Amino acid sequence: MAPKIQWPLVLFSMLAGCGGCCFAFAGVAGALGESTTVTLWATGISLVLVVVGAVCSMMHLATPRHAFAAVTHLLSFSGISVELIMLGVVSALMAAYGAACLWFDNELARLVLGIAGAVAGVVLAFVTGHGYLISSKPTWNTKKLPLAYTGTALVAGGFLYAVVSVATGGVWAMELPVKLLLAVCAVFSAVTVAAYLGHLGMQTAKKNPTLFWVGIVVCGLVVPLACAAILLVLCVLGAFALRQWFDVAGQRFRRVIWSLVSVVWPAVLCWGLWKVSRAICITGAAGADFSAMANA
Repeated sequence: MAPKIQWPLVLFSMLAGCGGCCFAFAGVAGALGESTTVTLWATGISLVLVVVGAVCSMMHLATPRHAFAAVTHLLSFSGISVELIMLGVVSALMAAYGAACLWFDNELARLVLGIAGAVAGVVLAFVTGHGYLISSKPTWNTKKLPLAYTGTALVAGGFLYAVVSVATGGVWAMELPVKLLLAVCAVFSAVTVAAYLGHLGMQTAKKNPTLFWVGIVVCGLVVPLACAAILLVLCVLGAFALRQWFDVAGQRFRRVIWSLVSVVWPAVLCWGLWKVSRAICITGAAGADFSAMANA
């Protein structure tokens, strides 16, 4: 009989990690000059994901009495208490950042809150996996597990931010540092997932072939790396087109076409990858969770 997957924990780590990392991308993009409209939308969606993830975590505790016990022992710094602390910290930073975008015209405050939120969002993704480091569970008891959680959450949150940015009229498609950061996160995700699979061993990892090949290999490894490669190609095309745009001599029509390609194609790519990014969020980001839960 196959081990029972703890769905509340899977959804908690997936949603909270994705929301925290989407907020991290919003904070970085805001520091690079992205409009507050885009970062505000991304922050709001991230907050919803984190709150829903927290509710899933409470559902796993089964009874309100257990949930109350976890809150009252907050300073024990156990795995659950650290998760609750980071959920509170990230949610507070999201609320403060949203308030700064809506009601306070203070660029420095937005910058500080955005950077602090970026760091806290990534830490949240890490602690959702770190709580599973238990000596009695050899398949869990490795730092490679929280690193894999962090990697998959980064790429899921990054693509979610890209979709939000394009949907709300942002200039994400023109921000070279953000595209490069997302590509780096995709590579980091693939490396950390592969490292955790190495810890499990292929025989253990393949106990569920469909989950392994479709969820972890395709959605968790191949798709993020393919998207990273496309982003890097677009970065090169965009840089080339930008230089051609300012070169008034020569074939003007060709320069215009190249420039349009550099701006339009990233947007088209983001829209086209909407279902792919959802697959990464739902399957790829949960792949390490499923593997950990199913191989206890």
